[in-house]
Amino acid sequence: MKNILKINPHDINEVMCVIKEVISEMENNEIAQWDDVYPNYKILFDDIHAEAMFGVFENLELAGIVVLDKNQSAEYSSVEWESDHESPLVMHRLCVRPKFQRRGIAKELLQFSEQFAVNNGYTSIRLDAFSGNPSALSLYENNGYRKRGMVTFRKGDFYCYEKAL
Repeated sequence: MKNILKINPHDINEVMCVIKEVISEMENNEIAQWDDVYPNYKILFDDIHAEAMFGVFENLELAGIVVLDKNQSAEYSSVEWESDHESPLVMHRLCVRPKFQRRGIAKELLQFSEQFAVNNGYTSIRLDAFSGNPSALSLYENNGYRKRGMVTFRKGDFYCYEKAL
């Protein structure tokens, strides 16, 4: 597994470059998931400041990120989670810079997240994934995440996934 590190505040501009490249790639693939409203600089800076963002670096270049925290969207309350009484780790904003895609980095970020959860006493991971992003849906489904419901955000319908650890 590659070295996955906590992202530092001085990396914010690099994080913004990754996000812009990912948005452009999604738009090229007609996936209207992210834009200049979300995820924005403030959200990402807050992730970093909370020490919740982790990244994979390849040759000193940020290749991918993931955010891990306890923050569940209010919409999650409508989902029938398998482990409702537990304290889940919540995964947000997992993405891989386009030129590093299809190299297994997203899967490594998933494995890192699962190990992080276990090491920190969480019993499951929850996340949502845009219903119009087939690559993301495949990633989660092929790695043992179970669809638990659907929520709607500004950009449309998102499937909620959970994996017990």
